[in-house]
Amino acid sequence: MLTNNDTTNSKSRHIANNTIVLFVRMIVLTAINLYAVRLVLRGLGDEDYGIFNTVIGVVTATNMFSGVLALAIQRFFSYALGQEDQKRLQDIFSVSIVIMGALSVGLFIFLETAGLWFVDTQLVIPLERMPAAHVAYQFSIITLLLSILQIPFMAAIFSHEDMGTYALISTAECLLKLGAAVSISILMADHLIVYSGGLALTSILVFFMYAIIARGYKECHFRKPQDRSLYRQLITFSGWTLFGSLASTAMIQGNTILLDIFFGPVIVAAFGIALQINNAFNALCNSLVLAFRPPMIKAFAEKSYNYLNQLFTVANKLMLYILIAIALPLIAEMDTILQIWLGNHSENTVLFARLIIVYMICLVLHNPITIIMQASGHVKEYHVPVEGFMLLCLPLTWLLFKLGMPAFSLLLTMIGITIVAHGIRLLCLRHFYPVFSIRNYFSTLIIPGTIILGIATLVTFLIRSHMDGSTLRLCLIFLIIPLVISMLVFLIGINKKERSLIVEMIFKPLLKKINL
Repeated sequence: MLTNNDTTNSKSRHIANNTIVLFVRMIVLTAINLYAVRLVLRGLGDEDYGIFNTVIGVVTATNMFSGVLALAIQRFFSYALGQEDQKRLQDIFSVSIVIMGALSVGLFIFLETAGLWFVDTQLVIPLERMPAAHVAYQFSIITLLLSILQIPFMAAIFSHEDMGTYALISTAECLLKLGAAVSISILMADHLIVYSGGLALTSILVFFMYAIIARGYKECHFRKPQDRSLYRQLITFSGWTLFGSLASTAMIQGNTILLDIFFGPVIVAAFGIALQINNAFNALCNSLVLAFRPPMIKAFAEKSYNYLNQLFTVANKLMLYILIAIALPLIAEMDTILQIWLGNHSENTVLFARLIIVYMICLVLHNPITIIMQASGHVKEYHVPVEGFMLLCLPLTWLLFKLGMPAFSLLLTMIGITIVAHGIRLLCLRHFYPVFSIRNYFSTLIIPGTIILGIATLVTFLIRSHMDGSTLRLCLIFLIIPLVISMLVFLIGINKKERSLIVEMIFKPLLKKINL
């Protein structure tokens, strides 16, 4: 008979395995995506790449609806799994299918009317490229709608913590997108149309992959929902979470549109390249968060608060230290990296890329907080103060541009707003989850993290000051800085119990596999 410790260790090993699977997936996908961006930028050119990012931005600005509902459905699935309620699981799936279908119809009508008007009248697109931009816009709508319709199937896979399946599908999706990038230089047609069409075809194939695989779960079979109150619960929960996603959408897509209006497609292209780095970091964070989200929600449903606190602490430290170890060398050697990656690039691209990495580090620490707040159901009380403040980013950026401030000022605004908003998140968590201690959060995460970052930055500065810019310096920084950060983390970043947990969960299983 398993004891509580045995059960906890089994859960921890499962989370560790999922984290490793998703981390490996992230590395493979990041390498493929970054190479694909090089092909796309070379195939489209600065102007068409800027147009693509602007047009896509209009469509993906509405993608917040699907993202919010995906989180809501995952939360309800994981909660029901924690309570072992099979009947409710099937009702949740059926209700989510109906809601996604209705949302797809509504978004299609909106994008073909108001969205199309915005593209025609508000965006700065050269007249001769407008027909191609229209076709790319239509393909983008197809991509968006299919990404919405696959959400119930994805949510089921995530909730069952079947991360191996998710890793395989997402890798296949990434390879298909790489194929779309390669096709730009092969097919004798308008490159913008070819690439956006390839992405639409990819979304069709990926939708069927998720749908076919998820049908293997008992609950993923549509039936008339018996609990109609689920419609209200899902929509209410999603409504307040939707308000929360408005801020992140405004920060990225809204600022992309503002850049196009004030500075034109070439600056948008530079920002679009920075967004690819943002997407790579976001993929890394999602890889870590996806492994922790279902067990954290289940732990809350089971009232296992000690285990939940342990997961919360480990998730925060894992994200922060991995991001610092990757971000610091990237920021230090960004000019050389962009030269290797893209060839010719502008100073704006280097600055945008460095600042967006800082923004991502400030932003991603909200994930473990948001998981607990969503599990508790206090989404309104959480998102109204936090996102109400973050929504100030878009009008503030518009005001700065009207006053003649440079393009990079938008990223400084995003960073400042995000830091203050994180303080508000901590206050909300403390109020609605009294077990949480802000003092402990700072003493165990923020202060050690700041010390580790400071020492690693000093080491980076010393290496750069004693070596000229070269491939050798690049390699040394990428080798030495992660090692320095890893040693500092083991010395001051984690406690004795966490060291033992890391050895038990990660190093021992790896050594056993090597011996085999």
